[in-house]
Amino acid sequence: MNRIRVLAAAALCAIGLPGLARAETVRIGYWSSGISLGFGAVLEAGKFMEKEGLTAEYVKFPDVNAPTKAMAAGAIDFAIAASAGTALSVTADGLPMSIVLATQVADLDFVVPADSPIKTMADLRGKKIGTSPAGSGTAAIAAAILETNHGLKPADYQAVPGNDSRLAQFLVQKDIDAAALRTVTLALLPDVKLRRLGTFREEWKRLTRQDAPPVLGVGLMRNAWMTQNPDAPAKVVAAMRKAYAFGQADKPGVAKILTAAANLSDADAAAYAGLWDGIYTVSLEPADIASLKREFDVFKAVGAVQGSLPDTALVRGPYEGSKSIP
Repeated sequence: MNRIRVLAAAALCAIGLPGLARAETVRIGYWSSGISLGFGAVLEAGKFMEKEGLTAEYVKFPDVNAPTKAMAAGAIDFAIAASAGTALSVTADGLPMSIVLATQVADLDFVVPADSPIKTMADLRGKKIGTSPAGSGTAAIAAAILETNHGLKPADYQAVPGNDSRLAQFLVQKDIDAAALRTVTLALLPDVKLRRLGTFREEWKRLTRQDAPPVLGVGLMRNAWMTQNPDAPAKVVAAMRKAYAFGQADKPGVAKILTAAANLSDADAAAYAGLWDGIYTVSLEPADIASLKREFDVFKAVGAVQGSLPDTALVRGPYEGSKSIP
């Protein structure tokens, strides 16, 4: 009988040991294209979530807005780079999810073929302009820039949706007159002769009269999962921060991962990795919150979002909590 009691006590102690605790599971979604692919590939290959004691299940989506839709359906818990426009819209609508990070900067250029007669942004009136699909952060930011800075309402031009590779192809074929393309894409197209009309950073600074660049993607988290796993959100953000730091410090390492995950050539992977510091961020400081709130106001002014953005839509707890995780 004493032996049984000793074994039972030992079993109870083992259950309580931190090292034997069941790891929290987080289902992570990201778009398998655009710049979401680069960060997602590094996060996954480097097992950054697992290093924080989490069990990570990755779900890749072919559409930029799919992660947000999947979260609304309860299919994922965290989107590493949900479209800022869509995320701001759904949180304003009261859907049970929260913005916990700014993760991608809208580092894009408005470009035209080198031999195009279009010389200025104002010349885009009546033209076909390629951009990301409606509902994406890129599309909303582009629409805001065109209307606010250049007086071009959506009826004044034809928006042609598509991913970057498709839009670049349309430009070469002269099927569209201009496009908003990511600097990553442009770096991977050195032989395509394009001319820059303007940059999102410059145009956004003019629009907002602030230095902060526009946010393209955000870390979006499901509220129910946050409640059910109170310690896990900070671990998720800590993993994101460490993945970002890895990308800053080890460009060859990033390039190696991209070569395998995205089937890029060595030269293209190196070019992509070289842009890491400018296209990604992992932050939710007060300045980031102010920028996102300003972004919401700009989007609302051009009809991209509706309603009001509650303060509760932007949750700093996980970010602040991550700072105490070594």
